[in-house]
Amino acid sequence: MQALPQLILNSRNAGNFTGHHPWVLNRSIIEPTSAVAAGQAVELVTSSGQWIGRGIYNPASRIRVRLYQWDANLNLDSAWVLGQVERAVNLRQHWLQSHQALTAVRLVNSEGDGLSGLIVDQFGDYIVVQVTALAMLGWLDEIVAWLQERFHPQGIFLRTDAKTASNEGMEPRDELLRGAAPESLVELVENDVRVGIDLTSGQKTGYYLDQRANRLRAARWVQAGEMLDVCCYLGGFSLAACRWGQPTKVTAVDSSAKALEQAQQNAHLNGFAQIEFQKADCFDYLEQTVATGKKFQTIVLDPPRMAGNRNQVPAALRAYHRLNLSAVNLLQPGGILITCSCSGRVGREDFVGMLGSVAKRSRRRIQILENTGADVDHPVDVNCPETEYLKCLICQVI
Repeated sequence: MQALPQLILNSRNAGNFTGHHPWVLNRSIIEPTSAVAAGQAVELVTSSGQWIGRGIYNPASRIRVRLYQWDANLNLDSAWVLGQVERAVNLRQHWLQSHQALTAVRLVNSEGDGLSGLIVDQFGDYIVVQVTALAMLGWLDEIVAWLQERFHPQGIFLRTDAKTASNEGMEPRDELLRGAAPESLVELVENDVRVGIDLTSGQKTGYYLDQRANRLRAARWVQAGEMLDVCCYLGGFSLAACRWGQPTKVTAVDSSAKALEQAQQNAHLNGFAQIEFQKADCFDYLEQTVATGKKFQTIVLDPPRMAGNRNQVPAALRAYHRLNLSAVNLLQPGGILITCSCSGRVGREDFVGMLGSVAKRSRRRIQILENTGADVDHPVDVNCPETEYLKCLICQVI
């Protein structure tokens, strides 16, 4: 085994990584005195020389090292990475045996599968690979070749968004790696709902598969009356509600004109004429609607991530409070609130606490009926609490 550069942990942070958390932040290590290249495999040790783990170094990122191995006898190479990809894929294949109607699934869930920085989603005959860490670029070609051999997709896309690329010191890439791009929207079936997605320019990998089960759970609480779906993206919650609930009318709001156009197409695809789409900022729309005195029977809040690091958590909680207070003030007594957070830095306890503050401020009683997270193809690593990023609370507001 080739000797690797060793990075030394600050003594005050040494205990943080014996529990196998994969992120080693810049403040947690003593920076190397000799040059270590970005993408170089390194070993993490304590000041006393105790071996902790093995990972990939990136001097441009706040996450200086992404750890992948805690066994000194392993080699951190493409063979090991492909073995982890295969293990993750096999887990999904086992689950899919009892969910054969699904046409879209997350195959690799980054830290949740021990592969920090790698997300792989399958949408029918197409695969989208999202790279969120420079550490994964060195193995990208081998991973794509493995996926091609295993699935024989019509096309494999790569996504690295500009903000993530900047944070990681790498070039943003949004391209077709293998095969051919679809000539039109790719249609998937979820919960007996048809959804068309744009794999060439959609958000993240194209569709938020993590909310699959929550869309169905929420739909079954939707009673007769008007429903408001805020930050609707492609209309997932609205579509499921029309299929499995009883809304007489749905107003779906999003700030993206392109997303709303696709959502409108999805409504037509399923024959749901009761959905009306509106382009607006979510905060402005809610507060302006409160001023009109209008009431809804059901409201969905599914905003984008509001906290990318710990320093942003207080502001994120204030934003969630603002959104949810408006929503509670718009609900009829006994109405249903489905409120979500995809900010991994905002813990479930803090999110529930925020809702408690909303209840006090609005002088309304809020009952949590269901308290869930991402669907099962998004596994959580118990040593990396950030992998339990999604919170979905289904509540009754009295």
